Amino acid sequence: MLASCAWGLAARQARAPLWSRARSTVSIALQEITALQDSTTASREAKPFTEVPGPKGLPIIGNSWRFLPVVGHYDIQKLDKIMWQLYRDFGKVVRVGGLLGHPDLLFVFDADLVEQIFRREEHMPHRPSMPSLHNYKHVLRKDFFGDTPGVIGVHGQKWHDFRVQVQQVVLQPAVARQYISPLNDIANDFMDRIDLLRDSNSELPGAFLGELYKWALESIGRVALDSRLGCLGADIRPESEQQRIIDAMKGFFENVSVVELRSPFWRLVATPSWKKYINALDTFRELCMERINAAVERLDGKKEHEGSSLLERVLDRTGDPKIAATMALDLLLVGIDTTSVSLASTLNMLARNPEKQDILYEELKQAMPDPSQPTTESVLNEMPFLRACVKETLRMYPVIIGNGRSLTSDAEIGGYQVPKGTHVIFPHYVLSNIPEYFPRPSEFLPERWLKSSTDKCPVHQGKIHPFASLPFSFGRRTCLGKRFAYFELHILLSKIFRKYKVEYHYGDIHYTIHPTYIPESPLKFKLIEREE
Repeated sequence: MLASCAWGLAARQARAPLWSRARSTVSIALQEITALQDSTTASREAKPFTEVPGPKGLPIIGNSWRFLPVVGHYDIQKLDKIMWQLYRDFGKVVRVGGLLGHPDLLFVFDADLVEQIFRREEHMPHRPSMPSLHNYKHVLRKDFFGDTPGVIGVHGQKWHDFRVQVQQVVLQPAVARQYISPLNDIANDFMDRIDLLRDSNSELPGAFLGELYKWALESIGRVALDSRLGCLGADIRPESEQQRIIDAMKGFFENVSVVELRSPFWRLVATPSWKKYINALDTFRELCMERINAAVERLDGKKEHEGSSLLERVLDRTGDPKIAATMALDLLLVGIDTTSVSLASTLNMLARNPEKQDILYEELKQAMPDPSQPTTESVLNEMPFLRACVKETLRMYPVIIGNGRSLTSDAEIGGYQVPKGTHVIFPHYVLSNIPEYFPRPSEFLPERWLKSSTDKCPVHQGKIHPFASLPFSFGRRTCLGKRFAYFELHILLSKIFRKYKVEYHYGDIHYTIHPTYIPESPLKFKLIEREE
């Protein structure tokens, strides 16, 4: 997640063993040769790209009209339904071409093909995403980010250099594990807040997702900034730093879907949504820098040791506070919406499936005989069914319903010649809900994921395809905050379901694209306190 200054990268390379650098160079060369061979084979045997099935476009305007208001029938905020329609109408490989100002899209509804594409992935994969954030980092605030733009909305050499700088720190299991205790404390504070939020009918407010945003912000803030932000207080003053952070994140999420999913008029003129979007990012960045600068002063002269925080390790490795700041910004931008929605969806699925909730409760009683005991690493290891519940939820309702790659070389995909520059889309939401990969996909069956009890799952007889459900993506662009996200979710969920029986009495919860896949129905969960 972070681009390095030249001396930092040179120092790291100098410390790396010669054989390791040589092996990396050979590996990159072999990947390039394989891609060239694939391209050559494709040109001889595969069908032309124009023969890929898909919706036919009109002269001049192509398929762009389908996304227009009134006359079009592709509502981008219903992208989940569009993906299902494409799959049902055209099959496993679908081309949507003729999009004005945008490369052709190739939707791949086949887990084997998704695996093939990931396995042949280039050394520096290009993921088409968030042009608004790319513009913010590379154009509007280039004076701040410079050569350290991070990993979100960034591609190529700068992305690679930045990720190399931080991934060896962020992806270490030992680093993630040391945050279990502070995340447990934050979860305890949020449980106190839940008690205050329940009404006389023991129901949470319809706007409970906003409260989950505060919990997620406090959690990832502790990880990324090495300090508590104070977002869970019962009475936060409007002018306080905490409220300004909350308001900035709220402004970002409210406007990102407008600038990303609707007509990009912001490229031509500063629209009201664009101005709010930029103001939110500026405020958030400035407040983060205040925290980072305070951390740098606090850690001045300290050397990395076994218990060093994530921030300490990045600062020690790079010597550049701006790299640490950019890492924190990226973690916060992608680590709030995702964990909040994942937790809300898991509450929903377990409320709708009380028999599964009963199984989970029995597991939690065994792992946590005392409901007030801390959720430690050893306790978390005693909760395989809880982990399976989260995995099954993210299969049915992935927060990111699809991602993809912009091909940097010609490729053969599904028997077709696919030219360089095509945006290949991996529609995870559809893939993980196809009976071919998940029998009885509409049923909530956490047992699918229990490795030691395949015989207990009523539908799965074999191994789950590893590329049919990828909530955190895969490969070189896999989510850097994956371990932290799972710890956050498992800790808070264990506390909620150990203390409460969760119900929901307002019908099905509906989802929308925002641009993540979020519930739009009121989250008025009823929490009934357990007797033991």
